[in-house]
Amino acid sequence: MWMRVPRSSIGAEKMSGSEPVYQEPPTAYWRAPSSYDARLREDFLASLKSSSTTLGAVPQPMQIDVLRRLHWYFTVDGRERAPTAIVGVEAAQAFHALIGEILQYVDPGLIGRFSDPAVSSEIRHVLYSWHGKPVCSAAILDCYDHAQQLVKLRYFVHGEPPVEAWLVDGKAVEPAFAKYRGCRYYHRSCMQQRIVWLPVAQGSKLQLRLNGQPHAIELDESGFFARSVSEDETFDLAGARAAFWPGRGGRRRSRPLLKSLKAGLLALYAALPWVRARYRRAWVFLDRHENADDNAEHLYRWVTAKQPQINAWFLLKPDSPDWARLEQEGFQLLAPNGLQRKLLVLNSENIISSHAEYGAGGFDPRVYAPYMRWRYTFLQHGTILNDLSHWLGPLQFDLFSTSSLVEYQSIAEDGGNYPYSKREVSFTGLPRHDCLLRKARERKPPSSKTLLVMPTWRGGTFEEQAKDLSADERQQLFAQTDYARAWKSLLHNPALHAALQQHGWQLSFMPHMNTLPFLDVFELSPEIRLVSVLDGHIQEALVSADAFLTDYTSVTFDIALLRRPSFYYQFDRTLFYGGGHNWRPGYFDYERDGFGPVAFSENELLQQLLAFLENGGEVPALYRERMERAMPLDDELACQRCFDRISSLNQPWQG
Repeated sequence: MWMRVPRSSIGAEKMSGSEPVYQEPPTAYWRAPSSYDARLREDFLASLKSSSTTLGAVPQPMQIDVLRRLHWYFTVDGRERAPTAIVGVEAAQAFHALIGEILQYVDPGLIGRFSDPAVSSEIRHVLYSWHGKPVCSAAILDCYDHAQQLVKLRYFVHGEPPVEAWLVDGKAVEPAFAKYRGCRYYHRSCMQQRIVWLPVAQGSKLQLRLNGQPHAIELDESGFFARSVSEDETFDLAGARAAFWPGRGGRRRSRPLLKSLKAGLLALYAALPWVRARYRRAWVFLDRHENADDNAEHLYRWVTAKQPQINAWFLLKPDSPDWARLEQEGFQLLAPNGLQRKLLVLNSENIISSHAEYGAGGFDPRVYAPYMRWRYTFLQHGTILNDLSHWLGPLQFDLFSTSSLVEYQSIAEDGGNYPYSKREVSFTGLPRHDCLLRKARERKPPSSKTLLVMPTWRGGTFEEQAKDLSADERQQLFAQTDYARAWKSLLHNPALHAALQQHGWQLSFMPHMNTLPFLDVFELSPEIRLVSVLDGHIQEALVSADAFLTDYTSVTFDIALLRRPSFYYQFDRTLFYGGGHNWRPGYFDYERDGFGPVAFSENELLQQLLAFLENGGEVPALYRERMERAMPLDDELACQRCFDRISSLNQPWQG
């Protein structure tokens, strides 16, 4: 929290001289609606107006002080599950107008110059965007793909996109892949970021012209505004090649001496003939360290059956409930910690995971950069429907698999918030969907139909309140939540149970893993069949579901692939997308795109379910068309497509 300008701020740390660098305000500050209106007026605007009136202009130190506090609004909003999600569209419009009024008192030139290590280049451009002047930053070359002979360049664009021309050794070259990423904060597109993958082969000189004028290309973000460039200035591509390690190591930078020596010794050990004989050009698969039964397991099984020449390994903890099952099946299993894992990864050609965070293979890139030669494939755990760009954006993928056409477009095409293009993002389908479709095809007609109830978890406010409580206190707190009360009431609804019984249906309940410790709160009756996510039979449960009842889970896409209807019970949507769960809505609109009706009350949901049962449990044409449009890959070839794309990652780009 901060005090009014120009007094010293509460929690201000001295950095250099007497200028304070402000600490980030606590979560409670961002959850208070007044922080986006009254606090801005009182803590920023009033002082600026007073100073301008009294002195005729706002002193530069005061302007800098404002920027050092104001940036936190956008720095925090740019994070995954930010508490700033409480700001809705209407409140955001008033917020942006107020920010614009505050920034009228700030010299635009100061935004790029003021010193504060907490402020990223992007946030500086966000602050600059209120000045409305068309300008482009320098193009930063931040990746060199030695195998594909592509370079990645990016620059920020304020105003209309310029006419862009790239020249390699004086000859015009078209980008292999390109997009404009939308830089959105509080529901406002502040500016765009141009992202280009350019084929350079063995070229030596690179030039960029915007609107016919030469434009600066840099290896580092050396300044906020692009410097002036002469007509004959070129960027040295040979120097760029030398500046980047092959593989995932990134820029060649100085490394800690002692740790680097240890890393070098480990790399030498990994290169010994008997180690190489075991792990050479390995494909390393993993889901979670604690369990399997996700896309990596399914793709591993396909690869070892169809492409036995691949040296495939699967990482899993020996105490995992899946270890014995996979060992019996013949998987080459290895524990995800210890020396052997390090030797395996250092010899690997590909790391392939259903989760996003293993791109560095468990190594510190600051130390192991020269030895990180593998490609990283993100298979995903499910289909993305919310905006996950703040989480996934800072990560690096060589391949990013998607399973829904609209999901693919929202991530890879112009205007989306993700910094990925069609180079990384591929419309392959999820490997586990092949098995899901096969099981559905082989399913025998059931004696009774099943309505599967599968709510997602609620984090956010509940987890903040419960973090310091005992197990009993957490149980009591959970029982008092609207989430627990709403789902418990529905699960015990006598009219629902009577209708299901009348039409020959049964009710199955699969609670989220985080809900399992609170299962007693629901007081499940014997007629409800409990399905645990820990049993390892999730696909069987989905195949057995003739209809699906959820709130917000992406599993609705798996059900849509099977051409079965979903029902969405969203009694708390305003809270869910308004900061209570810290999720941000994405491209998917439940009323417009959903695979079944949306209900906001138990009675409304009950009427929808009763009508569905009375109609024989048939899928209305409207929802079937949506399913087929969103999930067209029902050919059981997702594993083949994933394998083909992974195999192409180390081939030169062909155009």
